[in-house]
Amino acid sequence: MNDTTRTRSRRGRALTREGVREQRRTALRVLLARADRGALTPGDANQLRDLAEAEIAECETFRRSAGGQQTAALKLRHRIDAAEQAMQEIEAERDQYAAEAEALRRSAGEGKR
Repeated sequence: MNDTTRTRSRRGRALTREGVREQRRTALRVLLARADRGALTPGDANQLRDLAEAEIAECETFRRSAGGQQTAALKLRHRIDAAEQAMQEIEAERDQYAAEAEALRRSAGEGKR
């Protein structure tokens, strides 16, 4: 399997994103360590800002996505609850009609005697 095929799959894209994220976080840790020592250059400061902004943007994207997924899951839960309620009502009607049919069979059987 080549890299092109891997990046086309969902798992491949996820692995690529994870790799980029890990590189960014590693660079952030290095820059923060430099800042702790007071050895941050103006270029390092710009890079730190860019990396932090990228992390924030990605976090916001995932937060919005998670919110949408939670909303979709809640809608599905409501649909499942409604379907279960409908099934209970249909089963109750079935039982009622079965009892009525049985009563009709009995009365028809008694009428033949």
